[in-house]
Amino acid sequence: MISKRQTEIPVSVLWSYREFKRDEVPAPRFPFMHMHSVAEIKDDIQVNGLEPLELSIIKHTALLTDGNHRIVAARQLGYGMVPVEIVVYFGSGADTFYEHTLNRFKPIDKRLEEILRRVFFKSDVSDNNIIQALYPLHALALGLLLLSILK
Repeated sequence: MISKRQTEIPVSVLWSYREFKRDEVPAPRFPFMHMHSVAEIKDDIQVNGLEPLELSIIKHTALLTDGNHRIVAARQLGYGMVPVEIVVYFGSGADTFYEHTLNRFKPIDKRLEEILRRVFFKSDVSDNNIIQALYPLHALALGLLLLSILK
């Protein structure tokens, strides 16, 4: 089960959660697949705007799982904030991600924790950290799933 929210997050907060550093290493080229360069994506953003990036959360870790080129383009264009869809996965994430991807998830820092608290709880969650606060949601989700099965 997952929980999703959309918000804007500072590029500076998301920067360390990039899965691939497309500003340092371009995407591999395959003759049967058209891959857009950061320059092409910048041009597209200037015409059509920036589509939301995807930040995946599993327990106390996070990873930018979609938008590694777009965040580089947004930074180069001077964006301070970018639209982001935050997806919280309950469980280990093994049913969604390959192991090599799971190994790239990084611990959630204080800046991102504060944003997650604000987005998911719309108010302060006292001094408990976001991970402790998410566990009741996990239990609620499991309870709702069991109720739907038992009906």
